[in-house]
Amino acid sequence: MMKFSDSKKFELVAVIGTICAFSFCVGFVYPVIALALEAQGYDEAAIGISATATGIGVLAAGLMVPSLARAYGTFSLLAGSALLAVFCLLLFPVVDNFTIWLCLRFFLGAAITALFCAGEAWINAVAEDDSRGRTVAIYVAAMASSFAAGSLAVKAVGYQGFTPYILASFVILVCFIPILPFHRRDPLVEEGDAVGKKGVLVRVFYEAVILMVVVALFGVLDGVMLGLMPSYALSQGVGDGNASLPMAAMAVGVVLFQFPLGYLSDRMSRTRLLTIILFIVVGFGLVVPELDLTKWHGLVIMAVFGGVSFAPYTLALSILGERYRGQKLAAGSALFAIMWGIGGTLGPMGFGVAMQELGSTALPYGLSLLFLLTGVISVFDRTVVPVRANKGL
Repeated sequence: MMKFSDSKKFELVAVIGTICAFSFCVGFVYPVIALALEAQGYDEAAIGISATATGIGVLAAGLMVPSLARAYGTFSLLAGSALLAVFCLLLFPVVDNFTIWLCLRFFLGAAITALFCAGEAWINAVAEDDSRGRTVAIYVAAMASSFAAGSLAVKAVGYQGFTPYILASFVILVCFIPILPFHRRDPLVEEGDAVGKKGVLVRVFYEAVILMVVVALFGVLDGVMLGLMPSYALSQGVGDGNASLPMAAMAVGVVLFQFPLGYLSDRMSRTRLLTIILFIVVGFGLVVPELDLTKWHGLVIMAVFGGVSFAPYTLALSILGERYRGQKLAAGSALFAIMWGIGGTLGPMGFGVAMQELGSTALPYGLSLLFLLTGVISVFDRTVVPVRANKGL
């Protein structure tokens, strides 16, 4: 049973709620922007460039987060990110200029990334070690659910006019209110490790290489599932109207699997569990091409595949919080954003070419290969150091 004081419970709920608002924004606004550009007559290349601007913002923010958190504090970073995101959102329907939209997407991507980095570091700093797995699992489940809610809202609200941008801004501002009582709280500074140290990003990267590889793999998986899974479903005989069902099944699996995953990760070595799950995903990836995705049992297996394939990110986040404190924790969260951005940018490009040249089954087989390689790395990796070795660094 998780043991938190009432104030810590409220603090966790407040931070998770703030991040979920941004997750809703990602699931809702990103498709809205793409649809709006298409309606204005822009081609796929222009829409792709727009998405790339967001990716550049992700990478830029990831590099700056540790310094910003150290200089201004975690709460100020969260508040600044929320205000910047709202400012960008409200400008989209006002400005009719593609170049300015690229700039807005850059700053929106940077704001969302900064908030995710600071928020995840805050959650890890507050979580207790004996229940960290369940705490992080609850966070990931809530984040995935809010992202799905955002995606569903696109159909209900539409993409034209001011309404979608006002709605997203309203959600961000309302969900930020519960965190206001903690404006003087800064768990990263209070933890105190590595405050003021230079080169902390490089140091944490080399100390936790396997975690960085896992998060890059998660970025690949996330980008491929969002961008290419509908195409894969069509190639496997799924009708146009149901092409999103396999991805929806995976999303349900991601949410449901978090709870047993969190329970397990609090009762055994998280690094060992990470290695086991990486190899389990390899097996599922080899089975996926044989599934009939027009039948319910095929979708059930896809749900399980989604649950286990996204589990390594939850474990990586838990291990990061278990190993690091203070500014090293903030640096680790920033590196996670950078690695996710790299994987999410390169993954869909590489898999798109592979599917075109080798056929649609290159998607599941290619993912199996990447998970296999990552699993092998995790078996031999010894770079993650215990938190007690970080004291005073």
